[in-house]
Amino acid sequence: MKGVSILTGSVQVKSGKFYCVLNFKDKDGKRKPKWISTGLAIKGNKRRAEAKLNELLAQYSDSTFIEPTKTLLCDFISDWVKASKCNLQVTTYDNYVHMLNKHIYPYFKDLGITVHQLKPNDIQRYYTTKIDGGLSPNTLIKHHGIMRTALQSAVKQGIIKENVADLVDKPKKQRYISEYYNRDEINQLFSVVKGTPIETPVLLTSYFGLRRSEALGLMWNCVDFVNNTISIKHKVVRAKINGKLKFLQTDDLKTLSSYRTLPLESQIADYLIRLKNKQEEQQHSLGDGYIQDFKEYICVNEIGDLLKPDYVSAKFGKVIGRAGLKHIRFHDLRHSCASLLLALGYNMKDIQEWLGHSNFQTTANIYAHVDPKNRRSMVSGISNVLSL
Repeated sequence: MKGVSILTGSVQVKSGKFYCVLNFKDKDGKRKPKWISTGLAIKGNKRRAEAKLNELLAQYSDSTFIEPTKTLLCDFISDWVKASKCNLQVTTYDNYVHMLNKHIYPYFKDLGITVHQLKPNDIQRYYTTKIDGGLSPNTLIKHHGIMRTALQSAVKQGIIKENVADLVDKPKKQRYISEYYNRDEINQLFSVVKGTPIETPVLLTSYFGLRRSEALGLMWNCVDFVNNTISIKHKVVRAKINGKLKFLQTDDLKTLSSYRTLPLESQIADYLIRLKNKQEEQQHSLGDGYIQDFKEYICVNEIGDLLKPDYVSAKFGKVIGRAGLKHIRFHDLRHSCASLLLALGYNMKDIQEWLGHSNFQTTANIYAHVDPKNRRSMVSGISNVLSL
């Protein structure tokens, strides 16, 4: 119960032990005694019991005593995740639900720990158990984020006084060393994917350092052939909705800095013009056999169906495997683009803007000062080393 104030306290005896009895007044003015065991036997411990009483009186003298809740920690976190749905992207919420249902909820449900009973060691043991079970420290950092934010909500609601998660040593982040292709490997990749369904997303991702979702979300209205620009403002992602895997098209990008407009160099512009003409010919040739739902999208297959994220990644792995190319993830093409720009001598700040990195404040500040002419030279630099 929140908002009750302490009045007096005394030492009492019950069942052969000393108890400290604190008298509170609730919001309606009614006295509410609380018995707290000292664990001390009666014989020879009166002074120690009185000292314990004084400690408790000092502890609660700041006027707030919080009645311990009986709500289980697992249920509280579950309720918090559900309540946060409206403030999260679909994919983020999907990840939260997965981590909660597969790991956090069953672990703490078995322990039966309430929000009030939770101690730092309980969370620390959770990390140890999960790491022993095969989860990576980077994954557990995400678990820590969920638990800490949920407990912070409990603090704000007056359910608990302090956030126990702040007293825990969270797992150390393991730096992921991504693989990437150099200039020669990317040019070899271009020749390998030519004529395959993933040719276009590979080219666009390599040129512009796009996220997979951004490449698949590019629409023809994102391309300005007059001013030679391409705008990243839409994405295609997969997510579980009501337990079913679906593919979503949305304008809700990862961060505000993800929305960006980049220059089109003539080589990639010519490629897109040829692709657009080819798709229009396919529509005319197939008639009703051509899927009309996605005709505004750039990355579609020969019958007009939108390329799905999982398909692109799986196909990419098979193509480079058959060609004997070094194994990298599709997402590593984004890193390959960054490494090319670094090799060409562009500074990290300009590259962060080019890639639309997730640190919004830093990227937004940089964005206002980047010289558009410099950005134009960036795409020219890539064009000079990559060949379609």
